[in-house]
Amino acid sequence: MNRSNVLKWLWLLGVASATCAAASHPPTDRRNFITCPIIQDTETVPCWVADYAGERYFLGIQTDSGGWSPPWLGHKVLVEGRIAPGPRICGGIPLTSQYPASNLPSGTADGAPLPNSPVASVMRELDPSCNTLLPTNPQYHIVGRRGPGPNTAESALHRPPPPPPPPAVTPPYSPRTFKLTYDFDSELASRTIGAALKAVQYAQATQARRITITAYRSATLLSDGTLAIEIENIAQLRAEELGSTLHRLKIPPTTQLLLHWNTKPLPADGVTDPERRHAEILVTP
Repeated sequence: MNRSNVLKWLWLLGVASATCAAASHPPTDRRNFITCPIIQDTETVPCWVADYAGERYFLGIQTDSGGWSPPWLGHKVLVEGRIAPGPRICGGIPLTSQYPASNLPSGTADGAPLPNSPVASVMRELDPSCNTLLPTNPQYHIVGRRGPGPNTAESALHRPPPPPPPPAVTPPYSPRTFKLTYDFDSELASRTIGAALKAVQYAQATQARRITITAYRSATLLSDGTLAIEIENIAQLRAEELGSTLHRLKIPPTTQLLLHWNTKPLPADGVTDPERRHAEILVTP
């Protein structure tokens, strides 16, 4: 090989090495980390914040109508999101994501709508050190769309409208795939369980011959460049839990239900990792 070709190959190897190095961390506007969540009390609705690398971040408020599942004290939390525009909220830089379960903001901070919350996955292991509750700070003006506590007539006025009925299904029928996504290390698709109901409705409407569930295991690329990998049997747990859910939702008695799972973690990029923690329901008429 002549000198020019050697230099060309060295240049290409350098480009490849730089690409791998650039891909070893999420983009600079992303924050993916595992830490103890913190409750910051306010005069209205408590805020959830978290500290990482010497900075405090705002996650969301304690509400059951904000399109996210708040963290728990006594457990660490995996936070996956990007920095949201705007001022600090409850003392923290706001984080956001594109995975809300509701199109309405969960409330306001100083009159401005709260951003969609980041994905917050409660870690399975107990951690008694995660018990920080900060006292009420009157400087934080939070108004929740619906605060914690029992439903009231007033709170019912702020609920989103019910979903429309499923569209009528007419032949010719074709196979359809329904996707559910999961929190890290969880077999409960709390944010996307509605896809399972749609799959069963389609199976009932078409008297489906077969339903095939395929569940996956994944990982998250953290901001410090390390990988958080889900437990080894999580894909199996997801497939089995989803299969039980479809039975409870009343799939047709003549429909064959098949379960598959992939135990090899899917690759992580630090951006779309919440989508990779998923299961697919293939309905075959």
